[in-house]
Parts: sequence; C-alpha cells; structure tokens
Amino acid sequence: MNSLPPDLSQPDPMRLLFATPLIQQDLAGEPNLLAELRALLLARAAEDRGRQHSNQGGWQSDDCLLDWGGAPVRRLFDHIDRLVRDYTMVSTESGLQRLPLNWRINAWANINRPGDSNDLHCHPGAFWSGCFYVDDAGIAGQPERGGGLRFYDPRGPMPLLHAPLVKMAIKGCVSAGLGETVYPRSGLLLLFPAWLNHAVTPHNGTRERISIAFNYAA
Repeated sequence: MNSLPPDLSQPDPMRLLFATPLIQQDLAGEPNLLAELRALLLARAAEDRGRQHSNQGGWQSDDCLLDWGGAPVRRLFDHIDRLVRDYTMVSTESGLQRLPLNWRINAWANINRPGDSNDLHCHPGAFWSGCFYVDDAGIAGQPERGGGLRFYDPRGPMPLLHAPLVKMAIKGCVSAGLGETVYPRSGLLLLFPAWLNHAVTPHNGTRERISIAFNYAA
C-alpha cells in the first residue's frame, strides 16, 4: 500500500491526539532490486561473523550498510529518502515547513533463520527508524509463520487498566494498551518513530528471513 503525505491544512471532525504513525510503502514491483539485495546480504553473511544486539540467533551486519552496500542499497535508500522527506516537517517562525535536513543515516542487515527472533528494543538517538523486507521467507503476511514485527503501545497497559473489554469505536484505537504486529512481505517498507518499542517474534519459516533496518537522525 502506498501512503500519501497528510494534508495538514484540511479540517477534520475528529482529532487523534498524540498519534503514533506507522508508514507503509510497497516496493514489491522492483523484483530486480530485491534479488540484488538478497544476493549481496547473503554473500556478506557468508564472510562476516556479524554482531549481537537485539537479535536472538540469526545474523546482523555492522551498521555501515550504506558504505559497503553499493548500487542496490543506494537505490533502496533513494526510496527511503523520499519517504522520510515527505513525512518530515520543521517548526519555524512561519509555521511548519518541509525543509531539507542533513540526516545522519545508519543501516544494517538482518538474516533470521527458523527459530530466530529479536528482543524488545527501540532506537535511541534517532528520529525515524524503519525496516525493509528483502525476502519474507515465504511468510507473505501470514501470522502462522511468525517472524512478525511487533509494536507496543507507548502508553503501556494504561488504556486497559479500567475497562479492558471496552473499546473505542475509532479506527486505530481498538488495540489501545496492547500492540500491533506487521507480518513481513517481500518489498514492504516500514517507517516509524525511533522511540517506538518493537520486537520480532520467532521465525517459523523454512528459509532465511532477510531485512534491512535503518535510522535517520536529524
């Protein structure tokens, strides 16, 4: 699904205060890019031991992917740069404006094999974070295959404490106090606030689940 930047000038009968965005873009229409990235990252994993951070099992590269990833990684980040630019504004004396920012970007690759997962974490020191699925390992958005990216309500369990069975009849509010899970699809690009806690559930597929994670710091 391709998302469009919001028109902040249009009135709305209902305001969602303190909303937490999850922006999605589908790049599955670029199979050559996916194939090139998959070959690049598998080759890197074969020659590099990787590092240990939130990953439980699996392989994670250093965070200098933009330095060694070459042309396919640059093509991917052309898409990501545009998405970040579309959804970022700067507060000025004249109001909110879309101004160029000198982003500091770091990115790394993840390869999760059957049974691998990632612990709950956020990305301190960044403004935007995101994930791109190079190969969904056959998960194709199916919950039963695991490997989902689980986001947690930043308010914690507070919305559930008084009346856990009562829900707001408003889109995006039913999961208040709980969480939301996005299951990988090859070519899916996600962008979200870097402070949003998230984890990856155990991968139940039969081959490598390959993704690229990134941070944009202003």
